[in-house]
Amino acid sequence: MSAQKLEEAAALALRDGTFGQAFLVIRNGNIVFERYRGISDLEAETIGKSNPQLSKSSIFEKYGTRDKNSLATSWSVAKSFTSMLFGIAIEQGAITSPQSQVALYLSDWATDERASITLQDVLDMRSGLVPICSKSGTTQLQECLGTATAGGDIVYADDQMSLCVTRPKAKAGINYGWWNEGRTPYPGQSFLYSNCDTMVLAKALAHRRSEDYLKWAQDSLFSKIGMKAYWWKDNSQPQGGNVLGYCCIDATPRDFARLGELVLNRGMALNQQIVSRAFVDAIVQASVTPGTNYASQFWINTDSVGRRFIVAVGYDGQTIAVDVPRNIIVVRMGLYNPILNSSGERVMRLKSGDVDNSNWVGSLPQGMAAKYYANYNVNQVLGLVSQSLDAQ
Repeated sequence: MSAQKLEEAAALALRDGTFGQAFLVIRNGNIVFERYRGISDLEAETIGKSNPQLSKSSIFEKYGTRDKNSLATSWSVAKSFTSMLFGIAIEQGAITSPQSQVALYLSDWATDERASITLQDVLDMRSGLVPICSKSGTTQLQECLGTATAGGDIVYADDQMSLCVTRPKAKAGINYGWWNEGRTPYPGQSFLYSNCDTMVLAKALAHRRSEDYLKWAQDSLFSKIGMKAYWWKDNSQPQGGNVLGYCCIDATPRDFARLGELVLNRGMALNQQIVSRAFVDAIVQASVTPGTNYASQFWINTDSVGRRFIVAVGYDGQTIAVDVPRNIIVVRMGLYNPILNSSGERVMRLKSGDVDNSNWVGSLPQGMAAKYYANYNVNQVLGLVSQSLDAQ
């Protein structure tokens, strides 16, 4: 691969103002490019303006020097890990098929209009259920009044599961504020990116499971692929309640790359089929199907030179992208430090403007209420990686 093109890709992914932390390119199982950096002076100044309670020295302490052992966070990249757990449940026989009705696992759905919704509908963000957002000024949730930004900002709630599971199906023909800003009637069961849909998947996966969900994820996924991961929970119980299936896994960038390896290896890890081969094959097939932009909790991106990537995407620029035909994995992670001031545990407990008494996913810049001042365009970065191979 062309070293010059990879350097250009890294420069774009990590340039000042993008708040980047890590950029890796892996091909045929080998790391061919790896770059880390900590926060810049101007970036620190930007974060300080949005977080006056943090001194400059404190910001550098939290977001300074970074290397291969420094943790990053996933935000919505976690959705793609939940997808792999779903494929594991199929391989283990706990779930029969993605075409099964959700009502088989959430019995309350069997007696109303949600009875026909399949697991695949939810995996593809086509559940047809109303989107859920935080209720301003509270730790409660409600149906989104306007656009469900970033899938619905449910991170502010103590209980991020209950309303996701009990919400109703949206009615076709109604003008909802969250659908095209209310300008056109909702057509019924169309694609709508929703954090709550992934929480429904997590609830279905936990159905009848005797062991703790997080322990099952550790035993069935993370340990099998050699990944050390810390998964955040909501604050619905004193020691943390529901695992946030839609977000918030902390791990090193190298360990995040193992998700890409699992896709490339069609669900195999250490010569063992841990994820249903058919489940992964369907995602790969979607990546070459014209017009498909999302499949089973993965985005399908076209880079700036026209190549298709299977991509896990997270808030603040987290990216795991896979070019299956050329055996390439690209990882880009933003600067991160877990805010664990409230309890010292990864239990989300956000008090707006009060970092000293919060537990929070302190990613930069937006996770700390700041803004980018330089553009990070994932498809341009992936295009440069593609060109690095074409240039040889």
